[in-house]
Amino acid sequence: MKKLKRIIDIVMYLIFIVLMGHHITDNSIHEILGSLLFVLFIVHHILNYRYYKTVLKGKYTFKRLFLLIVDFFLLICMLGMMISAVGISSDVFTFLNIKTTITGRKLHMISTSWGFVLMSIHLGLHIEILIDKLNKKMKENTFEYVYYLILFLIAIYGFYSFIKLKFISDMFLLNAFKFYDFNESPIIFYLHALSSSLFIGLITYLINNFKWKRKKENKNE
Repeated sequence: MKKLKRIIDIVMYLIFIVLMGHHITDNSIHEILGSLLFVLFIVHHILNYRYYKTVLKGKYTFKRLFLLIVDFFLLICMLGMMISAVGISSDVFTFLNIKTTITGRKLHMISTSWGFVLMSIHLGLHIEILIDKLNKKMKENTFEYVYYLILFLIAIYGFYSFIKLKFISDMFLLNAFKFYDFNESPIIFYLHALSSSLFIGLITYLINNFKWKRKKENKNE
């Protein structure tokens, strides 16, 4: 079951990255992948049904509360993405005869951009075990400084990519429409999208890790 959950999570993440390049994929492919993402999102929640049984149980630490808030708003964004996608569809859902409106396009842009950021934060909160394992393997290893340099470069390039893709404008609707650079290589675009997500995930991990290290240090004093 755990392997299935991980596979679904990875597939969802990759689909989300691909969906960010609406100008690269054919519109019909974009809509099909978007629909598949939503189906996998539902499956993801069904497979994690036990989590919902524990929501009202146990003590709420800052980390647990923060994770719950992120998951809740990510759910809202996913619903916003799907509802707006149906409303502005020009291929998959045209049989519904829903008229495309500027409000629908704006809802899709804001829910997609916030969903991307929240998904990346969600990633940062769940990769702690993986990064901790890598840190232990690389500690006092010949490639230790190369490893940290790579993480640093990913963070720097990710920050640059986040600015270049104008996520802030999309998140706060500073522009009425989404503008793409059609002359940019698809590989470069997806590299920007992936590095932006990894940048947000790494920052989330570092802030979260730093907070709990400080707590442990204070307890040991």
